[in-house]
Amino acid sequence: MTTSRLGLPWYVHPAEDPAAWAALAARRPRPSFAVVNVHDGPGAAGDEWYPEALAQLRTVRLLGYVDVDYGRRSPDDVQADVQAWLTRYKVGGVMFDQFPTDAASIERCSTYVNAARRSGALFVVGNPGTVPHLGHLAMLDVACVFEGTAESYADYRPPPGLSRVPRGRVWHLVHSCPPDELAAVSARTARLGAGHAFVTDRGMPHPWGGFPIAESQVGDLQGSAS
Repeated sequence: MTTSRLGLPWYVHPAEDPAAWAALAARRPRPSFAVVNVHDGPGAAGDEWYPEALAQLRTVRLLGYVDVDYGRRSPDDVQADVQAWLTRYKVGGVMFDQFPTDAASIERCSTYVNAARRSGALFVVGNPGTVPHLGHLAMLDVACVFEGTAESYADYRPPPGLSRVPRGRVWHLVHSCPPDELAAVSARTARLGAGHAFVTDRGMPHPWGGFPIAESQVGDLQGSAS
């Protein structure tokens, strides 16, 4: 049976939840990638907690979070964030959030992506949160083509053109999922063509703050019983 690999938006600070970071380091099978985020990007200065925390994840492909504000940020500002991630935190790539979707933005997005690759980003992900123009998909290693609630995901159907994109380049993010539906919705991501996915019962305003709450509660119960 085809399944989606775990692609994590990992927006949890290691000082706030060291147990979550330990769980990520021990996760098997390993996630295909994890997007780390100091402060809506790399932050203005080095974070003392991150180097040690990231060192524990040597076997996970780590990507630094960079917001491009739907193409409104200047290439120089975006590249400064990319360079900070690569040099300060030694990650292997970046994830461009709020990635635009229309054909008119292809040139601007290409500037972002090409500059990142020239700087040494080995893996570049974009998150438009919906299906963008195919030109955007062609320049990225992976694109998040759905980000939303489990309720809205129930009605999601990939557009026909997306069938031409290899599933390994497609990512789905689903939040606010009822705990008893996590497994079923996770299975659905694969059926809908996602090579990477993350489904969580956490909701807004901070759905990407760790693994699903239900999952951690099961771990707590198992620990109490042992």
